[in-house]
Amino acid sequence: MAGKVKWSYTAINTLRECNRKYYFSQVLATFGRTIPLRRKVYELKSMQDILRWQGSVIDKFMEITIIPMITAKQPLDFDALALQAVELAKKQFDYSSLAVYTDPFVSKKEAGPEFCILDIHELGKSWTDQQIAEAYAVIAAAVQRLPEIQMPDGQPLMEFLKACNSLSPNVNNWKVDIEEAAVKPQIDLLAMHNWKPVVMDWKLSGSYTSDYHRQLVIIGLVVYLKRLSTPEKKNYAFEDIRLYEVNLLKGVVKEHAFTEERMNQMIDEINLTSQDILLLTKNAAIPDIDDFEMTDNENSCRMCNYRSVCSYLLLNNNQYDEKSYSEFVQANQFAGA
Repeated sequence: MAGKVKWSYTAINTLRECNRKYYFSQVLATFGRTIPLRRKVYELKSMQDILRWQGSVIDKFMEITIIPMITAKQPLDFDALALQAVELAKKQFDYSSLAVYTDPFVSKKEAGPEFCILDIHELGKSWTDQQIAEAYAVIAAAVQRLPEIQMPDGQPLMEFLKACNSLSPNVNNWKVDIEEAAVKPQIDLLAMHNWKPVVMDWKLSGSYTSDYHRQLVIIGLVVYLKRLSTPEKKNYAFEDIRLYEVNLLKGVVKEHAFTEERMNQMIDEINLTSQDILLLTKNAAIPDIDDFEMTDNENSCRMCNYRSVCSYLLLNNNQYDEKSYSEFVQANQFAGA
């Protein structure tokens, strides 16, 4: 892998979980159609179960509908918006069920917000109409709850957003180099409030123990360092950068402090783990899959998105054939994973 290491929190967690999983998700996956194996791995990387799909629908709906409406100062009818969000989910469900994503003549850009790959379709996992109806209900409820959500100081979330100087959803082009690592996080929402940066990460989790502070600190780090690269502008103080985790299912906004200590700890971790990646990839454009060891954790293997293609390659000397792979998946019931 020539040049800087593409570093992300997800990539490092994947590397720690299973080197071979890292190979699939961070090295091999691409939406291009010229190499069928790389395309299939990309599809598996994009594949979601019903629970994660609910959250991704809300992320996309916030990006393409609600945030633009706030920016345009349009009135927000949350009951009507909830129906729109469900319509988006239904379009995604149809896109996945028809396997449009396998069409070499339809690009992801052309698919737009409808792009979706669900495991129930890709792997033939069993599902019921009730499960899908419940997913639609969760999506609608999350949108309807938006006007009830309050910031930690008690200000309604929607009023806070309306008071921002700017709102930029789905920011994925902010990058900084830290030694050998290129850090380029995906930011659900980057706002300016009183001309100071605010980061918001949308979540749709029912867990009361989930903690996303590390992902948010990474984004804070990128915002802080990127500002340093523009000497004509005043540097941000650490307290200027505000990091919020917004759980739309629970209706709770949690703030994560951004401090110099946390930033330096994250820089140390980035430097250390990027060296691990360099040692593994050896600066090769496409490293050899045999250099990436499998995990011994059977549970991790069982829950892995790439389990089907990983097993197939192991049995076929790392040679891939689309028709043979499809028959292999059907015969081995990976839907039960």
